[in-house]
Amino acid sequence: MKKWPLSVCFLAVLLSAVACGSSELPPAPESNDGSVTAPSSDSESQPEEQSSAPAYDIPEPELPAVDFGGESFQLYCGTVGLAGNLTRLGTLGDEYLLFPAESFLSSEVLTGEVVNDAVFNRNLAVEERFNLKIRIVESELRADQLVQAGERLDLVMESGSILAETASTGAFYNLLDFPYINLEAEYWSPRCLEGTIVDNLVYVMPNDICLDPLVHTGILYFNKRILAENDLESPYDMVHNNTWTLDNFLNLVRSVHKDLNGDGKMDLDDLYGGAFRIEWRMGAFMQFYYGAGQTYSKVDEEQGRVLAFNGEIVQSIIDRLSEVIDDNSICIDNADVEKLNGDNATYDSMFLEGKALFIQHFITSTDVFREMEDDFGIVPNPKYDTQQDRYYQKVDVGSGMFSIPVTTASDEQTGAITEYMAWLSHCTVLPAYYEITIKTKRVRDEEAVEMLDIIRNSRVFEFADLYYTTIPHYVWDSYTARSFANKVGASEKLLKKRLATYVSKVRRIE
Repeated sequence: MKKWPLSVCFLAVLLSAVACGSSELPPAPESNDGSVTAPSSDSESQPEEQSSAPAYDIPEPELPAVDFGGESFQLYCGTVGLAGNLTRLGTLGDEYLLFPAESFLSSEVLTGEVVNDAVFNRNLAVEERFNLKIRIVESELRADQLVQAGERLDLVMESGSILAETASTGAFYNLLDFPYINLEAEYWSPRCLEGTIVDNLVYVMPNDICLDPLVHTGILYFNKRILAENDLESPYDMVHNNTWTLDNFLNLVRSVHKDLNGDGKMDLDDLYGGAFRIEWRMGAFMQFYYGAGQTYSKVDEEQGRVLAFNGEIVQSIIDRLSEVIDDNSICIDNADVEKLNGDNATYDSMFLEGKALFIQHFITSTDVFREMEDDFGIVPNPKYDTQQDRYYQKVDVGSGMFSIPVTTASDEQTGAITEYMAWLSHCTVLPAYYEITIKTKRVRDEEAVEMLDIIRNSRVFEFADLYYTTIPHYVWDSYTARSFANKVGASEKLLKKRLATYVSKVRRIE
């Protein structure tokens, strides 16, 4: 059986091949390591794990010889976006995305663009391996509606939040029971498994067939020129010294602000410590809430999941953040931009034009900022304090994730094909996007590459966010009200009920 493990050194060969228009993957070096170690949840092992570069030479999963008989493998491509809507943080609507979610699913021809060609070659390898033809199914109907109508679909890619909300219709299989699927493998998303599982039930998961969740991981960008001109310590050094904390981040932000045009007021022509989003799901407070290691729920053997708030820490985050990012003389947010007759593009331009030390955005925003005159750096969300064991990054749960529909042609065949395609994507499409497009074409220094590896391995997912429990709304309201106790604490009984309702929905699917 032909194997396609892809080491970092093999990327140069791949790039050369696609530039020449080759339709086949070049021969790949065999892996020297025949074992796979499952990701550990032990806190002491996390710092080492998260700072290491991803391994692309994971051995091929042991799968049966499957022959699809030349039939089409029906891969549904649905709506993606924050909470299932085609809205993105900043200007990142689909027209601004270098790689919209659907571009990771199919490629019609080789073009010389490395990700496009990696997708083309991956699909070709899957088709040849299983004697099938991948057919992308697009529809105005949701996947669950097509399934309920009896249409045969073999694999579904749709907004994670839509899949979670519609799983209760019984349209999808429990992935943990599905043959050949290994959700603990790196090409799935073990941290999503940890954060969203109920009992042994999982109906929605991201994997490397579509890199949309990686593309839409929230991160921080900083302007190196502004940092140097103000003689400020580099965030890179703070990460290396384990001092990249919320307090030290906010100290940097408050150190930079100036009325550049001298009109006596702060407007779009002035210098700010940061540009941040104010919104309930992917905005500044929610990013730093996650960054501080906070969550909404945790696994419970009897109840499935239970609330998991630390009110003291959350209130501390609220107090520290609001003092700085809500000060209009220090920071600017998207609401401020609108009040000053700006728009989403204006929000981006505050950083692009060197008018903000920091900006909150996604990994895909490296494409937005690649033409920036000033050099920029990238860092993860700051830790709450130096005692925190690792970094945490919030992912847009509206990103493209996967479910397996109950109308698939064959459980055995679909399990094998999906697992192989996810593994092959990890070995080819992921490095084409991550190692070549992002690391070598978008970011500008080796330390940013190191930060990206930390960020990629720090992504977290949360059941109460993926499923529309409304619990994140209350957490966001606690920030706008400046009181965790008055919004979340006072609503604890209601929130317990909301969480229990969704746990029950998941349990009833079986």
